[in-house]
Amino acid sequence: MEQYFVVRRTEEKDEQFAVIDAMSLAEARAIFKVRYDEFDITNEEIKEETFFIFKLDGDLKYDENNRVLLSEVVGDMAITSRWQQ
Repeated sequence: MEQYFVVRRTEEKDEQFAVIDAMSLAEARAIFKVRYDEFDITNEEIKEETFFIFKLDGDLKYDENNRVLLSEVVGDMAITSRWQQ
């Protein structure tokens, strides 16, 4: 099993949303969809947020603008815009 980080990107910052144990990026993305597809979203701003799913060899690192350093990503990354109408 590998650990895949899910990071939520808002206009202001990136923040860790979840950590998913999975065998592959495809499996992590499927688990994310199942776990969070029915997530109760009442805030209109959240409906347009973007989520990144990726594997790291260490901890998340942020730049001075509170954005995740994507250069630290190991392998492929999935980008998902969730709950868009």
